[in-house]
Amino acid sequence: MNHSYSIGRIFGIPVRVHITLLIFLPLFALSFAPVAGLAGLFYGILGAVGLFGSVVLHEVGHSLVARTKGSHILEILLLPIGGMARLSQMPRRPVDEIQTALAGPAVSFILGLAGLWAAPLLLPLTPPLAFMIHQLGRINIILAIFNLIPSFPMDGGRVFRAALVPRLGRLAATQLAAKVGRGIAWVFGALALWPLLHGGGIHFSLLLIAFFVHQAAGAEARMATREATQARRRAQAGGEWHIPDSDVRVSPPPYGAASADARPAARGVFDDLLRKWR
Repeated sequence: MNHSYSIGRIFGIPVRVHITLLIFLPLFALSFAPVAGLAGLFYGILGAVGLFGSVVLHEVGHSLVARTKGSHILEILLLPIGGMARLSQMPRRPVDEIQTALAGPAVSFILGLAGLWAAPLLLPLTPPLAFMIHQLGRINIILAIFNLIPSFPMDGGRVFRAALVPRLGRLAATQLAAKVGRGIAWVFGALALWPLLHGGGIHFSLLLIAFFVHQAAGAEARMATREATQARRRAQAGGEWHIPDSDVRVSPPPYGAASADARPAARGVFDDLLRKWR
């Protein structure tokens, strides 16, 4: 069963929303509400929509740069922990992959600066709107910085993997980056649970990100290994044993890209969670 729904297109790219985001959207709206009552709810909904609009633009940044590198954009999928741009294939050259990975955080950083600049101007006119714009600006700056953490397959992890490719080859680089990504995911999980030692509550959003990054990193490494094995068999059948790095493609992270024939790891993780809830 498909648990995502189309909400339109931007620059010709289909945008879909996963059902889990619709479930959590009221919680995001409440967290944005600057005041109590219906007015607060209105601004909260506006803030939640603005947040995921920012995520869409983050993914559009990835997509438009990847398009200039020859990739076809399949869709942008919105999830409770962010977004995912699915590409027909990752750019082949490491420098192109680095530029594609950095484009998303660059967009988030620009949106963040714009929000922090606009909020004081709006404060005398509409304080609740100014508060919401300031929050969105702050969150976009945090998203830009957070996504640059070298935890594969987040954006920073993709930069890390691409930087390793010229020296190690794509398969070995992906496997090393995935190990680092899973290690950082364990750190995220520990930080999410740390408040329990001091009588606080669990940071569920960080715990969910830790779980997702750990699962997605493992999925990427397994996909790279399978495709390398297939390439080796094809090369053996043709009388050659060399495996070109460009033959290896990987599947998607929360803020990255997927091969066209790979099941999106993000979609799979959330669909599996839905099945367990039933």
